[in-house]
Amino acid sequence: MTGPVHVNELLNLKGRRALITGSGQGIGQGIARRLAQAGAYVILHGRKDTTALRDLSQELNALPGGSGLILADLSTSQGCAALMKEVKDTYGCLELLINNAADQGNTALYDIDPDSVTAMLSTNVAAPMLLTRDFARQAKPGAAIVNICSIEAIRPSLGHSHYASSKAGLLQFTRAAARELGPNGVRVNAVCPGLIDRPGLDQDWPEGLNSWIENAPLQRVGTANDVADAVLFLASEASGFITGSSLNVDGGMDCISGW
Repeated sequence: MTGPVHVNELLNLKGRRALITGSGQGIGQGIARRLAQAGAYVILHGRKDTTALRDLSQELNALPGGSGLILADLSTSQGCAALMKEVKDTYGCLELLINNAADQGNTALYDIDPDSVTAMLSTNVAAPMLLTRDFARQAKPGAAIVNICSIEAIRPSLGHSHYASSKAGLLQFTRAAARELGPNGVRVNAVCPGLIDRPGLDQDWPEGLNSWIENAPLQRVGTANDVADAVLFLASEASGFITGSSLNVDGGMDCISGW
């Protein structure tokens, strides 16, 4: 049992190394920025080398914590193992793991094919499991894992049966891992975002966007920063007695009746 942390230090991640998978865009970028602003050394990950990733790394290098960048394909067990080996060989032991990388598809149930199911489960469930396993083998007390799930793990949307199922699996894995790793002083939690704004959303899905804003208690969609703030909380000492939990970041949509 540790002593109380001063309120000014609750969200301070100085000296902590954080791996954020899928940090090349959207929510991943927001999380990377927020953790770096809190003082963490952020290790960015992407499947491919992109200008966005390089620009983000350069941006974060201007902050006190700094950043690194590793490329890996998390749809295979070999890619997951290679990522964690390179992280350990290059940066040493991690204190924080943010499992954010995900595959999202929109396919009617009767059109789902075996390859799409395998790909979805490999990236959304198997990869976080394998990364968590390797992280746990080197983690010290005080380490934390945050899995980015989705409110679809609780309330699935039409055409998202394989995606919703994969996120439900990740949510249950969060709870199972919290039980096993708790005695080692490692916390495991999840964030379940609702509809998060992105460039072109109003053009790609205007009816869904309008419906969300009309029905959500806070009457807006979420932002990457909204999710990043929740991740910062769960990664920090501010949530030191929280594990096996999920935090909905959905503007209150889970309170709305689906009838």
